[in-house]
Amino acid sequence: LLFLTLLFATAWQAMAGPAAEKVKWDFKANKENDTTFNLVITAKLQEGWHIFSFNPGGDGSLLPPEFTFEKNKSVKLLGKMKENGKLTKEDTKDVMGVVNYYLGTVTYTQKAIATESTTLKGNVYFMVCDENACLPPEDLDFTIKLDGVSAATTQSDTVATTSEDTSLSSEPLISTSDSEGEITTDANNVLESEGDDGTAPASLWTIFIMGLGAGFVAFITPCIYAMLPITVSFFTKRSKNRATGIKNAVIYSLSIIGIFALVGVLISLSFSETTMYTISTSVGFNLFVFLIFVIFGISLLGAFEITLPSSWSTKLDSKANSTSFWGIFFMALVLVIVSFSCTSAFISWLIVQIVQTQNRLGGLIGFLGFGSAIALPFAIFAFFPGMLNNVAKSGGWLNSVKVTMGFIELAMAMKFLSNIDLQYHWHLLDYEVYLSIWIVLFGLLGLYLLGKLKFSHDDDLPVNMFGQKYLSVTRLFFAITFLSFTVYMIPGLFGAPLNGISGWLPERKTLDFNIHDQLISIKTGQLLVGSAPASSQNGDAPRPQKYTDILKSELPGIEPYFDYEEALAAAKITGKPILLDFTGHSCVNCRKMERAVLSHTDILKDLHQNFIVASLYVDERTKLPESEQYKGNDGKIVKTVGAKNLDIEVSKFNEVGQPMYIFLNSEGEMIKNAGGYVPDVDRFINILKEVKAKNK
Repeated sequence: LLFLTLLFATAWQAMAGPAAEKVKWDFKANKENDTTFNLVITAKLQEGWHIFSFNPGGDGSLLPPEFTFEKNKSVKLLGKMKENGKLTKEDTKDVMGVVNYYLGTVTYTQKAIATESTTLKGNVYFMVCDENACLPPEDLDFTIKLDGVSAATTQSDTVATTSEDTSLSSEPLISTSDSEGEITTDANNVLESEGDDGTAPASLWTIFIMGLGAGFVAFITPCIYAMLPITVSFFTKRSKNRATGIKNAVIYSLSIIGIFALVGVLISLSFSETTMYTISTSVGFNLFVFLIFVIFGISLLGAFEITLPSSWSTKLDSKANSTSFWGIFFMALVLVIVSFSCTSAFISWLIVQIVQTQNRLGGLIGFLGFGSAIALPFAIFAFFPGMLNNVAKSGGWLNSVKVTMGFIELAMAMKFLSNIDLQYHWHLLDYEVYLSIWIVLFGLLGLYLLGKLKFSHDDDLPVNMFGQKYLSVTRLFFAITFLSFTVYMIPGLFGAPLNGISGWLPERKTLDFNIHDQLISIKTGQLLVGSAPASSQNGDAPRPQKYTDILKSELPGIEPYFDYEEALAAAKITGKPILLDFTGHSCVNCRKMERAVLSHTDILKDLHQNFIVASLYVDERTKLPESEQYKGNDGKIVKTVGAKNLDIEVSKFNEVGQPMYIFLNSEGEMIKNAGGYVPDVDRFINILKEVKAKNK
């Protein structure tokens, strides 16, 4: 049902990044001798665009190009692929650190030998970026002809190179670095860049760690943790010898990993990157996830249990009494099924995270980590059964873990309902309502951990040697953590930006009593009446009219336009440059930039005095009047305000991401593309100075 619903949600929206338009690829083979070729792949990038090096550096999230060649029995690769071009090293400081990329033209060379004339097929998976943002990654298939192979010398040449060649496989060619200044790649190697250990690209490592974390938390729920001593005892006591017991436990653990990996494979096969992008921004997906999180959250609190049909576990249990391979496999399958009431919440959370990462291998890698976290303890304790004496005994603390996760799931559910609420202006979860719910939920969680609240499955607190109930130190520290978080959120009700969690909170524009913004407006020499400035920043130009009844400014003291044409008309009257702020109601990084950068007093003052600001929401669902509807850049009829703003961003500026900050002069000509999410106040202040100088 989960898979079918997610697939159904993909029909709501669709978008793909035009990365292929920013780079032209050329593929050819240069013959070196009768059997040896240099495969030469050239990428010519448009001005201002770059492609990352095989060792991109940064924070581990950057995507280098991956070259994959299809299996061909007539071709062997020799050594490592080399890249050559104008390598640029840029220090982004606190954003990503030092990153390595190529501008202009970059050439990739791979030496190969062929036993006969043939055509080699392959694929390149790549991403291109400019100084502001990166376009979504794309795949490009290619073919390279290897002609003129001499049969007379084929055999001897092949024998002479077998000690150095690389068997051609379908694995992607990703970079390794032999020495500083020379970056090459090997067909059988995987990424070895700063910050990882060479086993997978960093983005996949992130997904794997998310799965691992979810699995470890799921393991300490009653359904699985209580099975640990029973299962390990089965393998150690019923086996003929210790070696057999360890072997059976390993098979059991690998079976668990395999079952969860199969779930991940189904997810990876079901969703492409475009599909994941589409469903992660759709109304159907957000509503579905909200309902799932609420149901699972209430279940974890003890209202009811979500279980699969008992007939499934009964039939499998009858096949799990054997010590054969299949008997052990069915034991693992029984564990997965009977533990569903505890793991379902974590599995649903993991699927949501995988979808939002938009990685084509995310399903497989994420559930590989999830299964590994659950299986690993069984294997470890089978190897060292004496350690079982030192682990915590099953008891009421396991239910406390479930209840804690129930509170957290209910809090997370609010984010997905808020995404829909903002797009349709229902005002069910305005900022103060949303934050109040979080304050209450985490406050109640703190009280629960202190033993002040009880649910249906909770035990009493343990009793000390004097017969008095007491609170464990571990539980106390968790209570302190959640209660401190509750206190941290309270000033947000009066306008405090709460930068630490700003990405999880909705827009603050609905706050009626915003002390923080009033203080900011005083510092910048303005006066707020309610949430709007008392005097217009737009000089002789008319004040904004369009959509002001449903859209408000996120920036104190700023009176933005919400329509592109209105902003352009105001700029022509005042002569001020325009800041086009392409944003979104559910855009996490937009909220972070607004609160960490754009709300800085120096920036607000400059924007108020010297700029026309246009906030263009690309996910605004308000219908355009029929007279304003038109055929967009993609050939579809533009019917909503959000679709119009997105069409402007794509057709006029070749951008698709949010946030995106673009400066125009009063004639609508671009002065500066300032890019997207770069939380650097000094950088943005310098950009404002640059734009003002050019506008004169």
